[in-house]
Amino acid sequence: MNTYPNAKRILVYGDSYTYGKIPGGSRYDSATRFTGVLQKELGEDFEVIEEGLRGRVISGEHPFFPHRDGLAQFDGIIGSHLPLDVVCLFLGTNDTNSGSTKSSDEIITAYDAYQASIEKWCEFHGCSIPKLIIITPPYIKEEESYKAFKDIFKGAQKKIFSLTEKIFYYSKHNNIQNYDARHIGVSDIDGVHLDISANRQIGEELAVAVRKI
Repeated sequence: MNTYPNAKRILVYGDSYTYGKIPGGSRYDSATRFTGVLQKELGEDFEVIEEGLRGRVISGEHPFFPHRDGLAQFDGIIGSHLPLDVVCLFLGTNDTNSGSTKSSDEIITAYDAYQASIEKWCEFHGCSIPKLIIITPPYIKEEESYKAFKDIFKGAQKKIFSLTEKIFYYSKHNNIQNYDARHIGVSDIDGVHLDISANRQIGEELAVAVRKI
């Protein structure tokens, strides 16, 4: 918590990337997670609020893990953290799991609902609507993912190419700030998660995107 009353408040809402899952391990400490790097880069004039849940999907339930519906959970979370200056949505990887039956276009429509939720809660609280940053997630490495997750990401390579393209263009088409993390390399250990250097890179680059708005 940042007690400086004029600090800009940033909510990062995401999945295991935001949670800080260590490839093949448990969880990075707060200084190593990209959210911690982001906080350090931005300094005391900003407060980064971390809301990461492993397995969280953009919308709908995860077929392998319960209680992961990102859209259903978002109302309570956005309502509890307002007022905010920036909301970062960092989701999409888990929507490419082998049990997912939604098309990329169907998944993307949930972003309209996220924006509607933000507007509804801001009206309720009587506060201004925060700026939105949609983060396009990295590509995963399907072959390496079998080592840690068996068939959970079977067929995900093709899906994530399509979904990330849709996320990127949704942001551009709707004039929403986008941080495109597709150039970030994921770990060979599990084919999905981020090593320490990737966390640092995302934190530093996201800080630049935040400062732009």
